[in-house]
Amino acid sequence: MKNRIIYIIISLMLVLYAGCKEEDRIDHIDDSAPAPAQVTDVTVRNTAGGAVLKYLVSDDKNLLYVQAVYEIQPGIQREAKSSFYKDSLVLEGFGDTRTYDVQLYSVGKNEKKSEPLTVQVNPTTAPVRLATKSLKETFGGVSVNIENPGKTNLAIVLMADTANVGYLSILHTFYTSMPKASFSFRGLDSVSYDFAVYLRDRWNNLSDTITNTLKPIYEEEITKGTWKEYALPGDTPPLNENYRLQNIWNNNLSNGNSCLVIQNQPLPAVITWDFGKTVTLSRLKLWPREHVDDRWRRGQPRIFEIYGSTTPNPNGDLDESWIPLGRFECIKPTPDEAITQEDIDFARAGIDFDFAYTDFAPDPFVPIRYIRIKTISTFNNTSISNISIQEVSFWGTVTK
Repeated sequence: MKNRIIYIIISLMLVLYAGCKEEDRIDHIDDSAPAPAQVTDVTVRNTAGGAVLKYLVSDDKNLLYVQAVYEIQPGIQREAKSSFYKDSLVLEGFGDTRTYDVQLYSVGKNEKKSEPLTVQVNPTTAPVRLATKSLKETFGGVSVNIENPGKTNLAIVLMADTANVGYLSILHTFYTSMPKASFSFRGLDSVSYDFAVYLRDRWNNLSDTITNTLKPIYEEEITKGTWKEYALPGDTPPLNENYRLQNIWNNNLSNGNSCLVIQNQPLPAVITWDFGKTVTLSRLKLWPREHVDDRWRRGQPRIFEIYGSTTPNPNGDLDESWIPLGRFECIKPTPDEAITQEDIDFARAGIDFDFAYTDFAPDPFVPIRYIRIKTISTFNNTSISNISIQEVSFWGTVTK
């Protein structure tokens, strides 16, 4: 019996050893194998700034992939690869609609290439040239608007001769892939400047350049030294004294705990304060809470309304004593749910909103002293929500 047990143990060890032994490689590369045959029956489907090539591959067992090599600009070469399992290649990065030569290679597992097969493509208009753009004056600067139907990653380059030296230099570059986007450049005096704007894609293809001479509309920042709380009946209370209303005008943009927090309150929610002087407003900037859980999530305001008054009704009603100044929406720069670095940088810079004549606010440019923010919805998308705001600033003119 003892000998039988020993025999079984030895047998099991031999089986385990055999199972663990490294098997011979089945992906042997034959360095002496010739290059695979060229692809055949190539067809071309031209696309915006690119092309799709379809073809038949050989049944050579040495074939690994098909490679396309082409120039998108003089001296700038790109390549695309596709496995032997596929029958097509996607080319992109062309900036013009002219004819381009593309060299197709069949590449073996030993990296030997076939002779090139030349195919010609004629891309249609590139997305960077399909996008439209406009440039106009705004409060304290200029604004740029684009429509980007291809949802292409674009850089919007704004240039100006702000030093009056006779040539344009880059003021700001704004990046977006949204179908519609806009940005403003501020901090300019109310004098005429020469401006220009063009678009650039990730392959360094450029749109045409539009130019204009514009005079920014005068504004000044409404200083915060005179601001004070002016709570009215019906206003939504802060979470506690640590997250009080005054935190949104203390100029602390980096401490996520030095902010306004309202917790688990029904929407819409209202806050009110006193500027301490009469002003006419041109725009505002809102900074979401500097906290990973609140930036484009949870308590960040999504849709909100601004009202102003010189003599608010003391009962807190949002009646005719309050003038509607604007209804705004915070729009995340990237369309997906994931929070990207572009989204974070956009929020950290503060989100700009211009007051303008609208159906909601038919007369926004009137003197007011008291300001009211009514949060309609947050990124939490619930009727009971937290609200968190890091800072708010306003611009316009001081009346008295």
